[in-house]
Amino acid sequence: MVGLVCFAVGLTGLLAYRAVEASRAQHELTERTLREYAGFAAFQLKSAAMARMMGQHRQALDPVVRWINARGPTPALGAERVAQLVQEQGAICRCLDGISFYYQVTFADSGIQSSSSALATPKALRQIRDTVMAQVQGPSRIEPAFANPSAARRIGVPLTSQYLVSIFGELDARPYLFTHAVSVDTSGTPLLAYGFAVPAETPVSRAVQLVLSSQPVLPSTLTRGLRIDSILTITVRTPARALVYRNRVAADSRYAASDSLEPRQGGLHFEVAIAPTAASQLIIGGLPRSRLPEILATAVLAVSLLGLLFHQYRRQEELGRLRDEFVSGVSHELRTPLSQIRLLAELLRLGKVPTEERRERSLRIIDQEARRLTFLVESILSFTRSQRAALSPTTTDIAADIEEIVSGFEPLAEAQGVRLLLRLAPGLTANVDRGALRQVLLNLLDNAVRYGPAGQTVMVATARVGDRWTLEVSDEGPGVPEREREAIFSPYYRLPRDMGGAVGGTGIGLAVVRRLVRAHGGDVQVQAVNQFGSDMAVGARLLVTLPLGAIETGTT
Repeated sequence: MVGLVCFAVGLTGLLAYRAVEASRAQHELTERTLREYAGFAAFQLKSAAMARMMGQHRQALDPVVRWINARGPTPALGAERVAQLVQEQGAICRCLDGISFYYQVTFADSGIQSSSSALATPKALRQIRDTVMAQVQGPSRIEPAFANPSAARRIGVPLTSQYLVSIFGELDARPYLFTHAVSVDTSGTPLLAYGFAVPAETPVSRAVQLVLSSQPVLPSTLTRGLRIDSILTITVRTPARALVYRNRVAADSRYAASDSLEPRQGGLHFEVAIAPTAASQLIIGGLPRSRLPEILATAVLAVSLLGLLFHQYRRQEELGRLRDEFVSGVSHELRTPLSQIRLLAELLRLGKVPTEERRERSLRIIDQEARRLTFLVESILSFTRSQRAALSPTTTDIAADIEEIVSGFEPLAEAQGVRLLLRLAPGLTANVDRGALRQVLLNLLDNAVRYGPAGQTVMVATARVGDRWTLEVSDEGPGVPEREREAIFSPYYRLPRDMGGAVGGTGIGLAVVRRLVRAHGGDVQVQAVNQFGSDMAVGARLLVTLPLGAIETGTT
Protein backbone atom coordinates (compact mmCIF):
# COMPACT_ATOMS: atom_id res chain seq x y z
CA MET A 1 0.00 0.00 0.00
CA VAL A 2 2.80 2.37 0.91
CA GLY A 3 4.44 1.75 -2.47
CA LEU A 4 1.18 2.50 -4.27
CA VAL A 5 0.69 5.69 -2.28
CA CYS A 6 4.26 6.80 -3.00
CA PHE A 7 3.72 6.09 -6.71
CA ALA A 8 0.48 8.12 -6.71
CA VAL A 9 2.14 11.04 -4.92
CA GLY A 10 5.15 10.86 -7.24
CA LEU A 11 2.85 10.88 -10.26
CA THR A 12 0.97 13.84 -8.78
CA GLY A 13 4.26 15.66 -8.28
CA LEU A 14 5.31 14.92 -11.87
CA LEU A 15 1.99 16.14 -13.23
CA ALA A 16 2.25 19.27 -11.08
CA TYR A 17 5.77 19.88 -12.38
CA ARG A 18 4.65 19.45 -15.99
CA ALA A 19 1.70 21.75 -15.36
CA VAL A 20 4.03 24.39 -13.91
CA GLU A 21 6.34 24.03 -16.92
CA ALA A 22 3.42 24.26 -19.36
CA SER A 23 2.08 27.33 -17.56
CA ARG A 24 5.53 28.93 -17.56
CA ALA A 25 6.01 28.19 -21.28
CA GLN A 26 2.58 29.64 -22.04
CA HIS A 27 3.40 32.79 -20.09
CA GLU A 28 6.75 33.12 -21.85
CA LEU A 29 5.10 32.67 -25.26
CA THR A 30 2.48 35.27 -24.39
CA GLU A 31 5.07 37.77 -23.17
CA ARG A 32 7.23 37.14 -26.24
CA THR A 33 4.22 37.70 -28.50
CA LEU A 34 3.38 40.96 -26.77
CA ARG A 35 7.01 42.08 -27.01
CA GLU A 36 6.91 41.33 -30.74
CA TYR A 37 3.75 43.42 -31.02
CA ALA A 38 5.56 46.22 -29.18
CA GLY A 39 8.62 45.84 -31.44
CA PHE A 40 6.45 46.00 -34.55
CA ALA A 41 4.71 49.12 -33.19
CA ALA A 42 8.09 50.72 -32.37
CA PHE A 43 9.36 50.09 -35.91
CA GLN A 44 6.19 51.42 -37.49
CA LEU A 45 6.12 54.45 -35.20
CA LYS A 46 9.80 55.21 -35.74
CA SER A 47 9.52 55.04 -39.53
CA ALA A 48 6.28 56.97 -39.77
CA ALA A 49 7.24 59.65 -37.24
CA MET A 50 10.61 60.27 -38.91
CA ALA A 51 8.95 60.48 -42.33
CA ARG A 52 6.45 63.01 -40.97
CA MET A 53 9.11 65.04 -39.22
CA MET A 54 11.55 65.05 -42.12
CA GLY A 55 8.73 65.82 -44.54
CA GLN A 56 7.84 68.91 -42.55
CA HIS A 57 11.48 69.98 -42.33
CA ARG A 58 12.01 69.37 -46.03
CA GLN A 59 8.94 71.46 -46.77
CA ALA A 60 10.20 74.23 -44.51
CA LEU A 61 13.64 74.26 -46.18
CA ASP A 62 12.28 73.90 -49.71
CA PRO A 63 12.45 77.63 -50.56
CA VAL A 64 16.08 77.72 -49.45
CA VAL A 65 16.86 74.76 -51.75
CA ARG A 66 15.14 76.48 -54.67
CA TRP A 67 16.94 79.79 -53.96
CA ILE A 68 20.37 78.11 -53.91
CA ASN A 69 19.61 76.03 -57.00
CA ALA A 70 18.72 79.22 -58.82
CA ARG A 71 21.66 81.35 -57.66
CA GLY A 72 24.38 79.02 -56.38
CA PRO A 73 25.51 78.54 -52.81
CA THR A 74 27.28 81.78 -52.16
CA PRO A 75 28.03 83.08 -48.69
CA ALA A 76 25.76 86.01 -49.49
CA LEU A 77 22.80 83.72 -48.57
CA GLY A 78 23.45 84.18 -44.84
CA ALA A 79 21.55 82.95 -41.80
CA GLU A 80 19.11 85.87 -41.85
CA ARG A 81 18.14 85.06 -45.46
CA VAL A 82 17.62 81.42 -44.42
CA ALA A 83 15.38 82.63 -41.61
CA GLN A 84 13.40 84.85 -43.95
CA LEU A 85 12.84 82.11 -46.52
CA VAL A 86 11.87 79.46 -43.92
CA GLN A 87 9.51 81.82 -42.10
CA GLU A 88 7.80 82.76 -45.33
CA GLN A 89 7.35 79.07 -46.16
CA GLY A 90 6.16 78.28 -42.64
CA ALA A 91 3.46 80.91 -42.88
CA ILE A 92 2.18 79.20 -46.02
CA CYS A 93 2.35 75.51 -45.06
CA ARG A 94 2.03 75.82 -41.27
CA CYS A 95 4.50 72.97 -41.19
CA LEU A 96 6.78 74.18 -38.43
CA ASP A 97 6.84 76.53 -35.48
CA GLY A 98 8.84 77.09 -32.33
CA ILE A 99 12.18 77.57 -34.16
CA SER A 100 14.73 79.20 -31.84
CA PHE A 101 17.29 80.34 -34.42
CA TYR A 102 18.70 79.67 -37.89
CA TYR A 103 22.27 78.94 -38.92
CA GLN A 104 24.54 78.48 -41.93
CA VAL A 105 27.84 76.54 -41.86
CA THR A 106 30.49 77.19 -44.50
CA PHE A 107 32.68 74.10 -44.97
CA ALA A 108 35.50 75.90 -46.81
CA ASP A 109 36.47 78.10 -43.85
CA SER A 110 34.64 76.19 -41.08
CA GLY A 111 32.58 79.28 -40.37
CA ILE A 112 29.09 79.48 -38.90
CA GLN A 113 26.51 82.27 -38.91
CA SER A 114 23.23 82.37 -36.95
CA SER A 115 20.20 84.55 -36.64
CA SER A 116 19.81 86.61 -33.50
CA SER A 117 19.01 84.50 -30.43
CA ALA A 118 20.08 84.33 -26.78
CA LEU A 119 20.67 80.62 -27.25
CA ALA A 120 23.04 81.12 -30.18
CA THR A 121 26.10 81.67 -27.98
CA PRO A 122 29.60 81.28 -29.46
CA LYS A 123 30.02 78.02 -27.53
CA ALA A 124 26.71 76.65 -28.79
CA LEU A 125 27.50 77.67 -32.39
CA ARG A 126 30.95 76.04 -32.26
CA GLN A 127 29.30 72.85 -30.97
CA ILE A 128 26.76 72.93 -33.80
CA ARG A 129 29.44 73.64 -36.42
CA ASP A 130 31.71 70.83 -35.22
CA THR A 131 28.82 68.39 -35.02
CA VAL A 132 27.53 69.31 -38.50
CA MET A 133 30.95 69.04 -40.15
CA ALA A 134 31.66 65.70 -38.42
CA GLN A 135 28.23 64.42 -39.41
CA VAL A 136 28.57 65.37 -43.08
CA GLN A 137 32.25 64.57 -43.62
CA GLY A 138 32.36 61.46 -41.44
CA PRO A 139 30.93 58.00 -42.07
CA SER A 140 27.50 59.47 -42.83
CA ARG A 141 28.79 61.77 -45.59
CA ILE A 142 26.00 62.77 -47.99
CA GLU A 143 26.50 61.93 -51.66
CA PRO A 144 25.05 64.15 -54.45
CA ALA A 145 21.60 63.16 -55.68
CA PHE A 146 21.18 64.95 -59.00
CA ALA A 147 18.68 64.03 -61.63
CA ASN A 148 21.37 64.54 -64.35
CA PRO A 149 24.89 64.59 -62.83
CA SER A 150 26.66 64.81 -66.21
CA ALA A 151 24.73 67.96 -67.17
CA ALA A 152 25.51 69.46 -63.77
CA ARG A 153 29.21 68.84 -64.33
CA ARG A 154 29.07 70.53 -67.75
CA ILE A 155 27.33 73.56 -66.31
CA GLY A 156 29.63 73.61 -63.29
CA VAL A 157 26.90 74.88 -60.97
CA PRO A 158 26.78 73.50 -57.43
CA LEU A 159 23.36 72.10 -56.50
CA THR A 160 21.71 71.26 -53.16
CA SER A 161 21.13 67.66 -52.21
CA GLN A 162 17.59 66.67 -51.33
CA TYR A 163 18.83 64.83 -48.19
CA LEU A 164 18.34 66.40 -44.77
CA VAL A 165 20.43 65.68 -41.71
CA SER A 166 19.05 65.84 -38.13
CA ILE A 167 21.21 65.82 -35.05
CA PHE A 168 20.41 66.27 -31.36
CA GLY A 169 22.21 68.20 -28.71
CA GLU A 170 21.49 70.38 -25.71
CA LEU A 171 21.08 74.10 -25.39
CA ASP A 172 20.49 75.59 -21.98
CA ALA A 173 20.19 72.00 -20.56
CA ARG A 174 17.31 71.24 -22.91
CA PRO A 175 17.34 68.77 -25.83
CA TYR A 176 17.33 70.49 -29.23
CA LEU A 177 16.92 69.28 -32.79
CA PHE A 178 19.20 70.72 -35.46
CA THR A 179 17.93 70.08 -38.98
CA HIS A 180 19.83 71.24 -42.05
CA ALA A 181 20.18 70.66 -45.77
CA VAL A 182 23.64 70.32 -47.28
CA SER A 183 24.77 71.88 -50.53
CA VAL A 184 27.46 69.94 -52.42
CA ASP A 185 29.28 70.45 -55.70
CA THR A 186 29.21 68.07 -58.62
CA SER A 187 31.90 65.91 -57.02
CA GLY A 188 29.88 65.55 -53.79
CA THR A 189 32.11 67.84 -51.74
CA PRO A 190 30.00 69.68 -49.10
CA LEU A 191 29.96 73.47 -49.45
CA LEU A 192 27.21 74.81 -47.19
CA ALA A 193 24.85 73.50 -44.47
CA TYR A 194 21.85 75.63 -43.66
CA GLY A 195 19.11 74.88 -41.18
CA PHE A 196 17.52 75.73 -37.86
CA ALA A 197 17.44 74.76 -34.19
CA VAL A 198 14.14 73.85 -32.51
CA PRO A 199 13.32 72.35 -29.08
CA ALA A 200 13.14 68.60 -29.68
CA GLU A 201 9.79 68.16 -27.94
CA THR A 202 7.97 70.28 -30.53
CA PRO A 203 8.63 68.37 -33.79
CA VAL A 204 8.84 64.93 -32.13
CA SER A 205 5.56 65.28 -30.23
CA ARG A 206 3.79 66.64 -33.30
CA ALA A 207 5.09 63.84 -35.53
CA VAL A 208 4.20 61.05 -33.03
CA GLN A 209 0.70 62.41 -32.41
CA LEU A 210 0.08 62.78 -36.15
CA VAL A 211 1.10 59.17 -36.68
CA LEU A 212 -1.07 57.88 -33.84
CA SER A 213 -4.09 59.81 -35.08
CA SER A 214 -3.77 59.05 -38.78
CA GLN A 215 -2.30 55.59 -39.34
CA PRO A 216 -2.25 52.25 -37.49
CA VAL A 217 0.99 51.12 -35.95
CA LEU A 218 -0.66 47.81 -35.03
CA PRO A 219 -3.02 45.82 -37.27
CA SER A 220 -6.68 46.57 -36.71
CA THR A 221 -7.34 42.83 -36.21
CA LEU A 222 -5.31 43.11 -32.99
CA THR A 223 -6.55 46.45 -31.68
CA ARG A 224 -10.22 45.63 -32.42
CA GLY A 225 -11.37 49.22 -32.19
CA LEU A 226 -9.17 50.30 -29.29
CA ARG A 227 -7.42 53.65 -29.57
CA ILE A 228 -3.69 53.21 -30.12
CA ASP A 229 -2.76 55.81 -27.51
CA SER A 230 -4.71 53.78 -24.91
CA ILE A 231 -2.84 50.59 -25.80
CA LEU A 232 0.75 51.76 -26.11
CA THR A 233 3.13 53.47 -23.75
CA ILE A 234 5.45 55.50 -25.97
CA THR A 235 8.72 57.07 -24.86
CA VAL A 236 11.09 58.91 -27.20
CA ARG A 237 14.63 59.84 -26.16
CA THR A 238 17.62 61.46 -27.79
CA PRO A 239 20.87 59.49 -28.29
CA ALA A 240 21.99 61.08 -24.99
CA ARG A 241 18.88 59.55 -23.36
CA ALA A 242 17.18 62.91 -22.82
CA LEU A 243 13.40 62.52 -22.73
CA VAL A 244 11.56 64.34 -25.54
CA TYR A 245 8.17 62.61 -25.54
CA ARG A 246 6.03 60.33 -23.33
CA ASN A 247 2.32 59.67 -23.30
CA ARG A 248 0.37 59.07 -20.12
CA VAL A 249 -0.34 55.34 -20.39
CA ALA A 250 1.15 53.18 -17.63
CA ALA A 251 3.93 50.90 -18.86
CA ASP A 252 4.69 47.23 -18.27
CA SER A 253 8.35 46.37 -18.85
CA ARG A 254 7.46 42.72 -19.58
CA TYR A 255 5.76 43.77 -22.83
CA ALA A 256 8.27 46.38 -24.06
CA ALA A 257 10.51 46.78 -27.12
CA SER A 258 12.53 49.56 -28.74
CA ASP A 259 13.89 50.74 -32.08
CA SER A 260 16.18 53.59 -33.12
CA LEU A 261 16.70 55.88 -36.08
CA GLU A 262 19.99 55.94 -37.93
CA PRO A 263 22.58 58.40 -36.60
CA ARG A 264 22.27 60.72 -39.63
CA GLN A 265 18.51 60.86 -38.98
CA GLY A 266 19.10 61.94 -35.41
CA GLY A 267 19.39 58.54 -33.72
CA LEU A 268 16.09 58.99 -31.84
CA HIS A 269 15.29 56.02 -29.59
CA PHE A 270 11.65 54.89 -29.60
CA GLU A 271 10.52 52.73 -26.66
CA VAL A 272 7.09 51.11 -26.89
CA ALA A 273 5.34 48.98 -24.25
CA ILE A 274 1.93 47.36 -24.20
CA ALA A 275 -0.27 48.83 -21.47
CA PRO A 276 -1.19 46.19 -18.82
CA THR A 277 -4.89 47.02 -19.16
CA ALA A 278 -4.78 46.27 -22.91
CA ALA A 279 -2.44 43.27 -22.88
CA SER A 280 -5.22 40.74 -22.30
CA GLN A 281 -7.25 42.18 -25.20
CA LEU A 282 -4.41 41.77 -27.69
CA ILE A 283 -4.09 38.02 -26.99
CA ILE A 284 -6.82 35.71 -28.26
CA GLY A 285 -8.45 34.23 -25.19
CA GLY A 286 -6.75 36.77 -22.92
CA LEU A 287 -3.60 36.45 -20.87
CA PRO A 288 -3.09 32.97 -19.40
CA ARG A 289 -4.11 32.87 -15.77
CA SER A 290 -1.50 31.58 -13.36
CA ARG A 291 -2.22 28.02 -12.26
CA LEU A 292 0.41 28.13 -9.54
CA PRO A 293 -2.06 28.50 -6.62
CA GLU A 294 -4.09 25.49 -7.81
CA ILE A 295 -0.94 23.47 -8.46
CA LEU A 296 0.49 24.33 -5.05
CA ALA A 297 -2.83 23.52 -3.39
CA THR A 298 -2.90 20.16 -5.19
CA ALA A 299 0.68 19.43 -4.17
CA VAL A 300 -0.02 20.40 -0.56
CA LEU A 301 -3.15 18.24 -0.57
CA ALA A 302 -1.22 15.29 -2.01
CA VAL A 303 1.53 15.65 0.58
CA SER A 304 -1.06 16.04 3.34
CA LEU A 305 -2.86 12.90 2.18
CA LEU A 306 0.46 11.07 2.11
CA GLY A 307 1.21 12.23 5.63
CA LEU A 308 -2.28 11.20 6.75
CA LEU A 309 -1.92 7.79 5.15
CA PHE A 310 1.47 7.23 6.75
CA HIS A 311 0.03 8.39 10.06
CA GLN A 312 -2.86 5.97 9.69
CA TYR A 313 -0.48 3.24 8.66
CA ARG A 314 1.72 3.86 11.68
CA ARG A 315 -1.38 4.00 13.87
CA GLN A 316 -2.61 0.69 12.48
CA GLU A 317 0.80 -0.81 13.13
CA GLU A 318 0.76 0.56 16.67
CA LEU A 319 -2.76 -0.72 17.26
CA GLY A 320 -1.74 -4.10 15.90
CA ARG A 321 1.23 -4.17 18.22
CA LEU A 322 -0.95 -3.17 21.19
CA ARG A 323 -3.52 -5.83 20.34
CA ASP A 324 -0.79 -8.44 20.08
CA GLU A 325 0.48 -7.38 23.48
CA PHE A 326 -3.10 -7.40 24.79
CA VAL A 327 -3.70 -10.92 23.51
CA SER A 328 -0.34 -12.00 24.93
CA GLY A 329 -1.21 -10.42 28.30
CA VAL A 330 -4.68 -11.96 28.38
CA SER A 331 -3.23 -15.34 27.45
CA HIS A 332 -0.73 -15.07 30.27
CA GLU A 333 -3.43 -13.94 32.69
CA LEU A 334 -5.66 -16.84 31.71
CA ARG A 335 -2.95 -19.46 31.57
CA THR A 336 -1.77 -19.11 35.18
CA PRO A 337 -5.13 -19.54 36.98
CA LEU A 338 -6.27 -22.21 34.55
CA SER A 339 -3.07 -24.19 35.15
CA GLN A 340 -3.61 -23.92 38.90
CA ILE A 341 -7.25 -24.98 38.65
CA ARG A 342 -6.52 -27.92 36.36
CA LEU A 343 -3.61 -29.17 38.47
CA LEU A 344 -5.45 -29.02 41.79
CA ALA A 345 -8.67 -30.39 40.29
CA GLU A 346 -6.71 -33.33 38.84
CA LEU A 347 -5.05 -34.03 42.18
CA LEU A 348 -8.41 -33.93 43.99
CA ARG A 349 -10.03 -36.18 41.37
CA LEU A 350 -7.27 -38.78 41.67
CA GLY A 351 -7.33 -38.63 45.46
CA LYS A 352 -3.72 -37.60 45.70
CA VAL A 353 -4.36 -34.89 48.34
CA PRO A 354 -3.64 -36.85 51.55
CA THR A 355 -5.06 -34.61 54.31
CA GLU A 356 -8.28 -32.70 54.84
CA GLU A 357 -6.35 -29.49 55.48
CA ARG A 358 -4.58 -29.70 52.11
CA ARG A 359 -7.84 -30.56 50.34
CA GLU A 360 -9.42 -27.45 51.92
CA ARG A 361 -6.44 -25.35 50.84
CA SER A 362 -6.67 -26.74 47.29
CA LEU A 363 -10.38 -25.90 47.09
CA ARG A 364 -9.69 -22.39 48.39
CA ILE A 365 -7.04 -21.86 45.71
CA ILE A 366 -9.40 -23.16 43.03
CA ASP A 367 -12.05 -20.70 44.26
CA GLN A 368 -9.56 -17.78 44.24
CA GLU A 369 -8.30 -18.59 40.76
CA ALA A 370 -11.88 -18.97 39.50
CA ARG A 371 -12.70 -15.55 40.97
CA ARG A 372 -9.61 -14.19 39.29
CA LEU A 373 -10.70 -15.63 35.95
CA THR A 374 -14.19 -14.22 36.43
CA PHE A 375 -12.77 -10.79 37.21
CA LEU A 376 -10.51 -10.92 34.14
CA VAL A 377 -13.37 -11.90 31.84
CA GLU A 378 -15.59 -9.20 33.31
CA SER A 379 -12.86 -6.62 32.71
CA ILE A 380 -12.57 -7.60 29.07
CA LEU A 381 -16.34 -7.60 28.60
CA SER A 382 -16.60 -4.24 30.39
CA PHE A 383 -13.98 -2.78 28.06
CA THR A 384 -16.10 -3.84 25.09
CA ARG A 385 -19.42 -2.80 26.61
CA SER A 386 -18.10 0.54 27.90
CA GLN A 387 -17.94 1.82 24.32
CA ARG A 388 -21.65 1.32 23.63
CA ALA A 389 -23.47 0.26 26.81
CA ALA A 390 -26.39 2.27 28.19
CA LEU A 391 -26.06 3.24 31.87
CA SER A 392 -28.90 2.78 34.32
CA PRO A 393 -28.23 5.06 37.29
CA THR A 394 -30.12 4.50 40.51
CA THR A 395 -29.97 6.05 43.96
CA THR A 396 -27.26 4.03 45.67
CA ASP A 397 -25.86 3.78 49.20
CA ILE A 398 -22.24 4.26 48.22
CA ALA A 399 -20.74 2.94 51.46
CA ALA A 400 -22.79 -0.28 51.42
CA ASP A 401 -21.99 -1.01 47.78
CA ILE A 402 -18.28 -0.37 48.24
CA GLU A 403 -18.12 -2.61 51.33
CA GLU A 404 -19.78 -5.41 49.35
CA ILE A 405 -17.40 -5.00 46.40
CA VAL A 406 -14.30 -4.89 48.63
CA SER A 407 -15.51 -7.94 50.54
CA GLY A 408 -15.75 -9.94 47.33
CA PHE A 409 -12.25 -8.80 46.28
CA GLU A 410 -10.57 -9.58 49.63
CA PRO A 411 -9.68 -13.21 48.78
CA LEU A 412 -7.68 -12.02 45.77
CA ALA A 413 -5.97 -9.37 47.87
CA GLU A 414 -5.16 -11.81 50.67
CA ALA A 415 -3.62 -14.21 48.16
CA GLN A 416 -1.08 -11.43 47.45
CA GLY A 417 -0.62 -10.55 51.12
CA VAL A 418 -2.40 -7.21 50.71
CA ARG A 419 -4.54 -5.61 53.43
CA LEU A 420 -7.55 -3.52 52.37
CA LEU A 421 -8.42 -0.47 54.51
CA LEU A 422 -11.78 1.33 54.20
CA ARG A 423 -12.43 4.98 55.08
CA LEU A 424 -15.95 5.62 53.85
CA ALA A 425 -18.07 8.73 54.37
CA PRO A 426 -21.24 7.66 56.21
CA GLY A 427 -24.68 8.34 54.73
CA LEU A 428 -23.31 9.11 51.24
CA THR A 429 -25.83 8.40 48.47
CA ALA A 430 -25.54 9.19 44.77
CA ASN A 431 -27.11 8.32 41.43
CA VAL A 432 -24.76 5.78 39.81
CA ASP A 433 -24.94 2.68 37.69
CA ARG A 434 -24.15 -0.02 40.29
CA GLY A 435 -22.62 -2.39 37.74
CA ALA A 436 -20.37 0.37 36.44
CA LEU A 437 -19.38 1.36 39.99
CA ARG A 438 -18.49 -2.26 40.77
CA GLN A 439 -16.32 -2.54 37.65
CA VAL A 440 -14.57 0.78 38.35
CA LEU A 441 -13.69 -0.17 41.93
CA LEU A 442 -12.62 -3.72 41.03
CA ASN A 443 -10.31 -2.40 38.30
CA LEU A 444 -8.78 0.15 40.67
CA LEU A 445 -8.26 -2.48 43.37
CA ASP A 446 -6.73 -4.92 40.88
CA ASN A 447 -4.39 -2.20 39.63
CA ALA A 448 -3.32 -1.31 43.22
CA VAL A 449 -2.76 -4.96 44.25
CA ARG A 450 -1.03 -5.94 41.02
CA TYR A 451 1.56 -3.14 40.95
CA GLY A 452 2.08 -2.65 44.70
CA PRO A 453 4.50 -4.60 46.91
CA ALA A 454 3.49 -7.70 48.86
CA GLY A 455 2.28 -6.87 52.37
CA GLN A 456 1.14 -3.36 51.45
CA THR A 457 -2.03 -1.68 52.65
CA VAL A 458 -4.46 -0.44 50.00
CA MET A 459 -6.86 2.22 51.19
CA VAL A 460 -10.32 2.81 49.74
CA ALA A 461 -11.88 6.12 50.79
CA THR A 462 -14.92 8.22 49.85
CA ALA A 463 -15.79 11.82 50.60
CA ARG A 464 -18.40 14.42 49.71
CA VAL A 465 -17.17 17.66 48.14
CA GLY A 466 -19.97 20.14 47.43
CA ASP A 467 -22.33 18.65 44.85
CA ARG A 468 -19.84 15.90 43.98
CA TRP A 469 -18.29 12.92 45.68
CA THR A 470 -14.91 11.25 45.37
CA LEU A 471 -13.70 7.67 45.38
CA GLU A 472 -10.02 7.25 46.21
CA VAL A 473 -7.87 4.09 45.95
CA SER A 474 -4.30 4.54 47.26
CA ASP A 475 -1.48 2.01 47.28
CA GLU A 476 2.15 1.86 48.40
CA GLY A 477 3.62 0.99 45.03
CA PRO A 478 6.30 2.86 43.06
CA GLY A 479 3.77 5.40 41.77
CA VAL A 480 3.33 6.63 38.21
CA PRO A 481 5.86 9.02 36.56
CA GLU A 482 4.29 12.41 35.90
CA ARG A 483 4.83 12.20 32.14
CA GLU A 484 2.92 8.88 32.05
CA ARG A 485 -0.09 9.91 34.14
CA GLU A 486 -2.32 10.62 31.17
CA ALA A 487 -1.11 7.78 28.95
CA ILE A 488 -2.03 5.03 31.43
CA PHE A 489 -5.73 5.66 30.71
CA SER A 490 -5.24 4.81 27.01
CA PRO A 491 -6.40 1.36 25.85
CA TYR A 492 -3.69 -1.33 25.83
CA TYR A 493 -1.10 1.03 27.32
CA ARG A 494 1.34 -0.28 29.93
CA LEU A 495 4.22 1.50 31.59
CA PRO A 496 7.57 0.78 29.92
CA ARG A 497 8.99 -0.41 33.25
CA ASP A 498 6.32 -3.14 33.42
CA MET A 499 6.77 -4.39 29.85
CA GLY A 500 8.29 -7.86 29.84
CA GLY A 501 8.37 -7.93 33.63
CA ALA A 502 6.95 -10.45 36.05
CA VAL A 503 3.82 -8.33 36.56
CA GLY A 504 1.21 -9.20 33.95
CA GLY A 505 -1.63 -7.08 32.71
CA THR A 506 -3.92 -6.40 29.77
CA GLY A 507 -3.64 -2.60 29.60
CA ILE A 508 -7.43 -2.11 29.54
CA GLY A 509 -8.36 -1.78 33.22
CA LEU A 510 -7.82 1.95 33.62
CA ALA A 511 -9.21 2.64 30.13
CA VAL A 512 -12.48 1.02 31.28
CA VAL A 513 -12.40 3.12 34.47
CA ARG A 514 -12.08 6.41 32.58
CA ARG A 515 -14.83 5.54 30.09
CA LEU A 516 -17.31 4.54 32.78
CA VAL A 517 -16.47 7.51 35.02
CA ARG A 518 -16.81 10.01 32.18
CA ALA A 519 -20.09 8.39 31.17
CA HIS A 520 -21.29 9.41 34.63
CA GLY A 521 -20.15 13.00 34.05
CA GLY A 522 -17.06 12.61 36.24
CA ASP A 523 -13.33 12.27 35.78
CA VAL A 524 -10.39 10.25 37.08
CA GLN A 525 -6.77 11.19 37.67
CA VAL A 526 -3.66 9.66 39.20
CA GLN A 527 -1.52 11.40 41.81
CA ALA A 528 1.65 10.63 43.76
CA VAL A 529 0.88 10.29 47.45
CA ASN A 530 2.45 9.40 50.78
CA GLN A 531 -0.81 8.55 52.40
CA PHE A 532 0.39 6.71 55.48
CA GLY A 533 3.26 8.83 56.80
CA SER A 534 6.88 9.49 55.97
CA ASP A 535 7.96 5.96 56.92
CA MET A 536 5.73 4.42 54.23
CA ALA A 537 6.55 4.10 50.53
CA VAL A 538 5.27 6.76 48.19
CA GLY A 539 2.50 5.16 46.14
CA ALA A 540 -0.20 6.13 43.68
CA ARG A 541 -3.61 7.63 44.39
CA LEU A 542 -6.33 7.12 41.79
CA LEU A 543 -8.98 9.74 42.49
CA VAL A 544 -12.43 9.43 40.91
CA THR A 545 -14.74 12.47 41.05
CA LEU A 546 -18.44 11.94 40.32
CA PRO A 547 -21.61 14.06 40.54
CA LEU A 548 -24.17 13.29 43.25
CA GLY A 549 -27.21 14.08 41.13
CA ALA A 550 -28.89 12.17 38.36
CA ILE A 551 -27.28 11.78 34.94
CA GLU A 552 -28.85 11.49 31.52
CA THR A 553 -29.22 7.89 30.45
CA GLY A 554 -28.09 6.83 27.01
CA THR A 555 -25.30 5.21 25.03
CA THR A 556 -21.80 6.15 26.16
